[in-house]
Amino acid sequence: MEIYLNNGHAFPVPVAVADHLLGLASHDQLKVLLYVLCHANEPLTQEQVAKSCKVQPSAVEEALIFWQDANVLLTAPAVPAVGLQKAEAVPQQIPAQPAAPPPQNPAPAKPVDLFQDNSQSLKTSSDRFHITPSEIANRIQNNPSIQELFQSAEQYASRLLNPTEQKLLIWMNEYLGMPPEMISVLLTFCAHIGEFNASYIEKLAIIWKTDGINTPELAIEDIERRTNSRAYTGQIRSMFEMPRKPTEYQQSFIDNWQRNGYSLDLVRLAYEKTRNQADDKLSFPYINKILVSWAEKGIRTVAEAQKLDDAFYAQKSQREKQRKSPANKPQPRSKPEAADASFNLEDFDQLVNRF
Repeated sequence: MEIYLNNGHAFPVPVAVADHLLGLASHDQLKVLLYVLCHANEPLTQEQVAKSCKVQPSAVEEALIFWQDANVLLTAPAVPAVGLQKAEAVPQQIPAQPAAPPPQNPAPAKPVDLFQDNSQSLKTSSDRFHITPSEIANRIQNNPSIQELFQSAEQYASRLLNPTEQKLLIWMNEYLGMPPEMISVLLTFCAHIGEFNASYIEKLAIIWKTDGINTPELAIEDIERRTNSRAYTGQIRSMFEMPRKPTEYQQSFIDNWQRNGYSLDLVRLAYEKTRNQADDKLSFPYINKILVSWAEKGIRTVAEAQKLDDAFYAQKSQREKQRKSPANKPQPRSKPEAADASFNLEDFDQLVNRF
């Protein structure tokens, strides 16, 4: 196929955009950039750009920040509107002495152990990691492994990565010290379970770091355990007819049942007993109480639990029969016998002679 450029009005686009930033920018960010470049000599407002590009005003602001960080656009401080100009128009200062040329393959930033502080730092560590789109582009260009990782990640996500996800991958590699193949295993699992988002990816990466899961073999073992756990939880949800995911409180019970080896059939029996005794309501603490009680008695199967119940109800029935037995009914109290009105004359004479 041969493609020719139609004659007409044209405007320049920085080469860096086509060579390094197409895979990093989102659809909205590219639309905003093209519109701004086309109207580079006109004062623009955020609302005007949003209306013309059919995006939200907040998306315009995010796009401008993205292209400014990538050193493609600069804001013009003299213009109160969005007025933008190309970065190439800014004159460069000539240093007093010629600087040494930058290395062709700059070494990545030295990994920093963020896990020596406290748990709070873990939760916000990636948020405090700052890197510009142009720096991300340099990492991809100069490191074939990172380039392959980004390509794989976009395949897992079935879309272009957003800036947060791009930054996260670099943070995982440089600050957590995770090699690209480990990150790829993690992303594959997240995509498989439908949790391909920055929050879940970061959470799992931190868990692997703190738990010493630092090889693909250990990662696969953890994934198998998590897969089994998700299957167990999924069947519990179906059994309990739960339309939403369990809360953290409910999930703690489910995880504990799986760790203790309670079979789904045994949990089902405890669930049925709970509904029968708790006004047909789902109560995780009540179900757990029944399961713990069975475990303390050495009950591990449904048959053993039913046998225990049969013995309990048999004893209860026996006690009820004994209570209702005629032999065990209280006898009515007898009335005292009336005194004999007749006299024994011989005894009377003996009594009189004593006086």
